[in-house]
Amino acid sequence: MTRYLQVLGLLLCVLGVIGTVLCTRGLFGDEAYYNAARALEKYPNNVLYTTEFKMAEPRHMLLAAGAAASAPIGIILGSICIGLGAVLRAQRAGRE
Repeated sequence: MTRYLQVLGLLLCVLGVIGTVLCTRGLFGDEAYYNAARALEKYPNNVLYTTEFKMAEPRHMLLAAGAAASAPIGIILGSICIGLGAVLRAQRAGRE
């Protein structure tokens, strides 16, 4: 059980960092959002460009949230699993 928690913790840490990298790549490569922002900047009162921007904005914001939150959440949850594994290993060693 302790080995399982350690592997799970390490996997969560790695997946959190990978998630941040992938979301950051998606964030910087979000051409639909940047094109809509440029068009809205050029024609600020155009309803079509405003709608296009509002349609592209949620995806961009979710990518930003994923880029900001994946690594910290993965590292925190991974550390909890690794810590639980260490506590269980120490408890088992104390009984024997």
